Amino acid sequence: MLKGKKVLAVVALMLVMVMVFVACTPAAAPAEDVADDAMDDAEDVVDEVVDEAVDEVVDEGPATWTSEAGIVYNKVAKEDIVIGFNNGSITVDFLRMVGENTVEVAEREGIKIVMTESNFDAEQILPNTDNLLAQGANIIIDFNVNAEIGGNLVDYCAEKGVPVIGVDVVYPSPTTDEVSWFFGANNQMAGETAGMGLAEGVKERWGGEIDQLVLLFNSENGPAVKLRCSEMQTGLIAGGIDVPDDKVTWIELGGGGSDTTVAANEKFTDWLAAHPDMTKICVGTVNTETGQGVFSAAVTSGRTEDVMLATNNNGNQTLAAWETEDAIAWLGGVVYNPGSYGEYLIPLCISILAGENPDKMTTMDHDFLTMEDIDAVKAEMGVE
Repeated sequence: MLKGKKVLAVVALMLVMVMVFVACTPAAAPAEDVADDAMDDAEDVVDEVVDEAVDEVVDEGPATWTSEAGIVYNKVAKEDIVIGFNNGSITVDFLRMVGENTVEVAEREGIKIVMTESNFDAEQILPNTDNLLAQGANIIIDFNVNAEIGGNLVDYCAEKGVPVIGVDVVYPSPTTDEVSWFFGANNQMAGETAGMGLAEGVKERWGGEIDQLVLLFNSENGPAVKLRCSEMQTGLIAGGIDVPDDKVTWIELGGGGSDTTVAANEKFTDWLAAHPDMTKICVGTVNTETGQGVFSAAVTSGRTEDVMLATNNNGNQTLAAWETEDAIAWLGGVVYNPGSYGEYLIPLCISILAGENPDKMTTMDHDFLTMEDIDAVKAEMGVE
């Protein structure tokens, strides 16, 4: 718009100059010839200004770009990026570490980042997003692991030309083919890796046989995250353990969120009470908070010898359990490295806002760590 005004101003000035020049021309010179010459000169100047303005627009490129699903997003220069990060809860070690590392990397790269926290309150996700947008956020990172609300968030932000990155959960739009960008676990790989780790433990401790595989999950996390648990069966079988479907039990934790430890403790305690004769029970959980509930249930039920727990991620809960006389119940966990998520998230934000339209899925690699790898677990958690 400013360039257009610049061109119009030049045209107006040229016209004034033509009229003044004609008015001051001696009578001996034909006025219309002089006017024609002046107008030609004016047109040359205008053409030069217009060409310059067009070149500037071409150099700057378009102000938007379009995703594969046809959604138009804003294109933003690096120095103008404002990242809005809505974290689920900083009381959860994993989420806190992801948030802290993302802020650290953003500040290192000279990029502004603004933060909110929902405390896993689904009704707070959209107001938090509005808060971030009001602070100038032109891309949203959401770590509430709620696929349903996240899908609505994709639509809401797309209307404003703002892309969304879901951490550890893909957010599919309920109205279009658009999905959020994703960074986090390779859920299938993580589940298989945990299952392979369990298989080694089962061979060593129970001679390669199990009574049951119990998997605890929060349905609101969505089907992609569920692979972290379901693929444990695949990993066990690949590791040489016989695990038919009738040996697999699912325990639904409901809302999950910050109360997942309590819910897991209560429900697994009830399950153990209902199955007093089972002595070879593999347990898989989606995170260490759920794992903590399972571990405490095994301890209070006097069943630590009967339980072999594998979690997704390793946490302070893992380290605390390994310091007790009941450590045998917690076999280990899958490596996620939450303290390095920002090293991936910030470059992803920059690429998206530059209109490079990178791959919608960016994932981590995974390994399984046991108490024998305690130094590596401490390094993963940033514990000395």
